Amino acid sequence: MKPCKRIEIIIEEALARRLAERLQELQAPGYTLIPRARGAGDRGLMRGDDPTGAASNCVFIVACEDEALVARIVDGVRAFLARSGGVCLVTDALWVRH
Repeated sequence: MKPCKRIEIIIEEALARRLAERLQELQAPGYTLIPRARGAGDRGLMRGDDPTGAASNCVFIVACEDEALVARIVDGVRAFLARSGGVCLVTDALWVRH
């Protein structure tokens, strides 16, 4: 296992394409997108069952070993989140390489 950082970004599902483009611009090593995330927060209940995605969140997960790249990604999505809302979490993780 190899140490890495796990970056989780939760945003409105309608903004997923724009965030994916932003992650590519920032040279993220890749991401996993989990659509239709449900929950409640400061902007109210996100049901996850609206066919338009208007009441749904999604979760992006990025695993990254390079600390400088982690900082660049976090700084790069900070402005995105300031405009659109959302959450970015960074945690220590272990990467199981195959």
